[in-house]
Amino acid sequence: MNAGELKAFIRLISKEKELEVSVVKDAIEQAIVIASKKNLSQFLDARCDLDAESGELRLFVKKSVVNISSNPRTQISLREAVKLQPGVQIGEDVEIEIPPSALGRIAAQSARQVVMQKLRDAERQKTYEEFDSKLGEVVSAQVLRFDKRDMVLLVGKSEVLLPRIETSPTSHYRTGDRMKVLVLKLDLESKGPIVVVSRTHPQLVSKLFEQEVPEIADGTVRVVNVARDPGSRTKIAVESTNNDVDPVGACVGVKGSRVQMIVRELENEKIDIVPFDENPRHFIASALVPAQIQRIEVVSEEPRKVLVTVKRGNLSLAIGKRGQNARLAAMLTRWKLDIHSEAEEEQRGGDTDEVARKYLDDFLMQLDGWPDGLQEALYESSFNSVQAIAEADEMVLVDFLRGNRELAGTMIQDAREYLEQLTEMTQSQFGDEGYEDGQGGEFSPHGEDDDPFFDGDDGQGPAEGTEVADQSEAADPATPPDEEPTVS
Repeated sequence: MNAGELKAFIRLISKEKELEVSVVKDAIEQAIVIASKKNLSQFLDARCDLDAESGELRLFVKKSVVNISSNPRTQISLREAVKLQPGVQIGEDVEIEIPPSALGRIAAQSARQVVMQKLRDAERQKTYEEFDSKLGEVVSAQVLRFDKRDMVLLVGKSEVLLPRIETSPTSHYRTGDRMKVLVLKLDLESKGPIVVVSRTHPQLVSKLFEQEVPEIADGTVRVVNVARDPGSRTKIAVESTNNDVDPVGACVGVKGSRVQMIVRELENEKIDIVPFDENPRHFIASALVPAQIQRIEVVSEEPRKVLVTVKRGNLSLAIGKRGQNARLAAMLTRWKLDIHSEAEEEQRGGDTDEVARKYLDDFLMQLDGWPDGLQEALYESSFNSVQAIAEADEMVLVDFLRGNRELAGTMIQDAREYLEQLTEMTQSQFGDEGYEDGQGGEFSPHGEDDDPFFDGDDGQGPAEGTEVADQSEAADPATPPDEEPTVS
């Protein structure tokens, strides 16, 4: 390759790969040096100098200065050396230019392979730097080709990877389809595309709302949390920093125009827009729409758990198909939800009294020193369960037992041990059970990993499309459980 051809090659590669000329020049120089080490091993410290403007390529090697040269490949006589470098002394090294043709055909082919590898590495580094600032952002992409079950997309002029696990189970794509994806991670060690994108991440929904809703983009409305079942339903909690702006209305848009754009982008995935509330009871009630809530009781703050009682005929709506509505509500609110129906609570209350009486009778049969004639009085008193006895004030129980302090102490201690044994026995025999049809159940907020991109208060992430979560607009209890209605 002469100087003109080499110059044209550098310009062509620089334009095609969108790389700086200096990057291509450095890659060629490094490749020639690497190749020369295989073919010019008899020379010392080969060095390449390429002029990108003219295409001139020069190759230099080092030789040791001796009085009389016995090996012209590694040595040079003092007489010849002083012509090239005046003042040089015996024992020093001088740099001698040799023709590039000395590399030979095999070394030239090796140099070509090394050049292409260096250019690929430079391309990958450029792509890494380009997408490093886009982590967690949404970009437009086009399906380029399929790689087994995964897809390779084109973003600008860069190839990115969309793994099958990052697409919804119901999605189907063809070459040339356009879509929006979330930049998930970068991997320079990957053999294929180094950029991995996602269509299932909850942050994708948040960023799509940010693009479609100006109030979210300027900070007037804030996305607090997103819970998502990709391809089926998403719940998104929003709040307003301005009392004059309705966060739900801003996200829905005039006649649903804003949210419909997002629904179409997500292939008709249903979206629940839930108003965030600092009061967990109000927030949970909104998250469980379309179910009508009777009451919500906070069981514990740590771990965060509530008991939710829904009105008659609303249990199936609250739980949803395959538990989806309750599961997403738990993920959205970050509270563990124990959901039961009003009828179940009433039945449970009656059953609880009967069971408590049986446990009390069993406890009294095992108790030594229980006086005759006090059993009926105990049933009518505030000590009418083993739990009540275990938690009783000793002096109050002493008064009830007509001053028998020893019996009062024994009863309290034995009641506590009885309850401990009963708890251990129940856990070992029954463990944790899921809900059945017509029965409530517990739903944990930890359905997905914490979101590394989310800036909201709590982690993650349905209009045919959109359902606005508002208790005043909850669905009719007579609605069949498999038909979760849309409220517009």
